[in-house]
Amino acid sequence: MKKLFLTILKDIPLILVCILLAFFIWIFATVTTDPTEEGRFSQTVTIETVGLGEDMIITSGMPYTVSITLRAPNSIWRRITLDRPQAKAIIDVTGLEPGVHTVPITVQIGISPVQVVSFTPNTATVTIEKYDSREYKVEVEESGDIPTAFRAEAPVVSPDTVKISGTISQLDTISKVAVKLERNNNTETIEESLPVAAYTEDGKVVRDITIHPEKVKVTEVIKMRGGYRILSVKLSVKGEIATGYRVDDLSVDPGFVTVYSADKELLNSLNSFIETETIMLDEINTTTNRKVGLNIPEGVTLVGDSTVTVNVVVSAVESTSTFAQIPVSPIGLDDGYEVTVSPTDIDVYLAGPMVTLAEIEPNDIHAVVELQDLGEGSYQIAPKVEVSATDTITVQSIQPATIEVQIIKSSEPEQEKAGE
Repeated sequence: MKKLFLTILKDIPLILVCILLAFFIWIFATVTTDPTEEGRFSQTVTIETVGLGEDMIITSGMPYTVSITLRAPNSIWRRITLDRPQAKAIIDVTGLEPGVHTVPITVQIGISPVQVVSFTPNTATVTIEKYDSREYKVEVEESGDIPTAFRAEAPVVSPDTVKISGTISQLDTISKVAVKLERNNNTETIEESLPVAAYTEDGKVVRDITIHPEKVKVTEVIKMRGGYRILSVKLSVKGEIATGYRVDDLSVDPGFVTVYSADKELLNSLNSFIETETIMLDEINTTTNRKVGLNIPEGVTLVGDSTVTVNVVVSAVESTSTFAQIPVSPIGLDDGYEVTVSPTDIDVYLAGPMVTLAEIEPNDIHAVVELQDLGEGSYQIAPKVEVSATDTITVQSIQPATIEVQIIKSSEPEQEKAGE
């Protein structure tokens, strides 16, 4: 046994040489069949932060991308292309206080064996700030007016406070938190859900903060003042619209006016409306709008403009009319041909404003058949009809709808030859 042990001990150097030789042969074979290549890792690099305190936030300095150069066997590069493994760039800020810090970046690749040759950037200069939440009372900034006859009570906000979260530096810049309420001559109570915004002392909006809730309900009660009353405007019209026309719309703007009186009994005794000055319809034959005054009762003062605008929309009454035996004229016949048409006249049915139709004479209507580029033969052609001196009349129908046209070669040359 001792002799065997001494024999093995004696051969250890030879065994080690054989192992090293085998290793180098394996390395050589591997490099020869699967050579190592260097290149840029082109997959997405996820940037992660670790060790950040719960009440801390990084506000700047985080890199957007990290470029990594790897060295790996050709087979691994093929796997990288096919499997698209992910890489991580880790920024460890454990134990760091608020302020500016330069911290190293470490890289992890989700595949092996690979060697990270280099990566940029390899450090990040980050700004760490303390994160906090505070409550603020919501103010209402009003713009616009309400009518003189009305008064607005102080707006009510619900909820009247909001919680704002952000960095300490951001929260310290907040001078006020407010909503903007626009009043556009409202005469009724306003109820709106309005977005909340935070402002600096010089009126700039504070960005990159979280406001909860984002909107609040604002209610502003609007009531009429004593001594005022709202009356509807009633149009006073007389006469009839001219024959051949009709009134499509008759309206007044504004439809309500406000009056004032110190006499409460007089104010309550008024009708619910106030009349305009009389509009004579028989003087109108086209769409128009005009300013007219109001018949204001004694002892009452009108608030605002003393006139209203009356809009009258007028259109002509449509009708139809038939014109019989309108002659048909052939046009465009080539030289050397003669033409006959049958029938030689047609009946034309027209539609349009009654007053215009009444002025049309038969000689205002022109019917033609166009014969350009037509040779000898028999044709059925639809006549074309035009009505002169108006563009408000349309041709509804033509009877008959087509005209028979016979075109033959002219016989005049042969007659002249026979005469010679």
